Amino acid sequence: MRRSGGRGVGAAALALGMFAACAAGGAARAEPDEDDQDPSILDSVAAFRDIAAARDALAGRGFRFSGFYFSDVRGNLAGGMRRGVTYSGLLKLALDVDAEKVAGIEGGRLHVDMLQIHGRDLSDDYIGNVLSVNDVGARPTTRLFELWYEQKLGDRFALKVGQLAADEEFIKSDYGEAFLDATFGWAGPPSENLPFGGPAYPLAALGAQATVEATENLTLVAAIYNGAAANPHAEHPEKANRHGLDFRLKDPPLVIAEARYRYNQGEDAAWLPGALKLGGYRHFARFDDLKRGTDGLVLGAPGSNDDPRRHRGDVNLYAVLDQQIYRAPGDDPDRGVGVFARVIAGPKDRNEIDFYVDGGIVASGMIPGRPDDLFGFALAYANFSPKLADSDRAADPGGPARKYEAVFEATYKAQIVPGLTVRPTYQYVMRPGGGVDNPERSGSQKIRDAHVFGVTSLVTF
Repeated sequence: MRRSGGRGVGAAALALGMFAACAAGGAARAEPDEDDQDPSILDSVAAFRDIAAARDALAGRGFRFSGFYFSDVRGNLAGGMRRGVTYSGLLKLALDVDAEKVAGIEGGRLHVDMLQIHGRDLSDDYIGNVLSVNDVGARPTTRLFELWYEQKLGDRFALKVGQLAADEEFIKSDYGEAFLDATFGWAGPPSENLPFGGPAYPLAALGAQATVEATENLTLVAAIYNGAAANPHAEHPEKANRHGLDFRLKDPPLVIAEARYRYNQGEDAAWLPGALKLGGYRHFARFDDLKRGTDGLVLGAPGSNDDPRRHRGDVNLYAVLDQQIYRAPGDDPDRGVGVFARVIAGPKDRNEIDFYVDGGIVASGMIPGRPDDLFGFALAYANFSPKLADSDRAADPGGPARKYEAVFEATYKAQIVPGLTVRPTYQYVMRPGGGVDNPERSGSQKIRDAHVFGVTSLVTF
């Protein structure tokens, strides 16, 4: 794990303030996302009618409760380190407080949510891959996740401050969220290259975010976070910040900026709608060189002091494309077929994953009589830095050198009733760990490609 060091968030906070000042001439969108919420099972099952009525009454007074329970049964049927089956679950409870209804503050909103994580991670225990097949795998605990206040300033600008999760906001693909492998959410590069995986599930960090709608179709978003969500010297960050209450503010910061352009919007558009996101992030900590030590020798080579050189900061750039390619007849514009693609790249000398690409296709509402079902196919490829491979060869000339890891996923999401979905999923993991030896086997034997099958369910309320 890379160590943080050096400076606090002050300089980067200035950069965020400059962004906000320059962008404030546009228009901002900071409304609560009620319209984007999944259907609630409280509205679908008659036995829950009284609970739904109480929920709605509280929402009318400014207190909106929501949540979900995600369960995952997943098995490694062949390959990987060894065969096995795991269960993992995640309960999330959230509260949004309308500051205007509660305190008369127009445009204000307070949000808090908590996580109850349990079960085991199939990738850690049975596969040994980097692009985790389970997007809720984490150390069992009950923790605070996000806690923030958002304030709209007129109709042009919004500012959010508090404990924030970058994976809730940045580098996201709308179509990519249909898949369960963790890399189709918070992708492999930030997860592997940033200290502790960055401010992302299950660890959020203190920060601030500015959002501006520069035009009707162009949105600009920038954020600054404390660059370590737990003690940067901790061996196990989830243990060090077990309950999400370590509100750190003195570590080198992480800054992310993203421009989002939506095109072909509206019924009169010449073609089908899509969205393009361009962005990048910079972490201000010092990062280990993957190949050279302070003595100039290759790390792991005979005579090397194995003390890596240090680099000031790390920058990654990315692009995300979502494009609808077919719209099904009817009144729902989201029914049809869409594709997505993402590309992320960073310097080879300090990023274990120096190049990453994923993409896929999603079809929703295409099965007669099943308007809310969807199915899709996706592929992700993570290239390990050749500098890392050089160190592998120097340390073990006859052993394996990490090159790449890839995963293919096929998924089907079936709605049982509004608020309850079940999803069978198949994943094929290629070169787990980049092509390393299997720690569960004696001798030199690479971890074999893995065939993973799982069934998940999601209850929203």
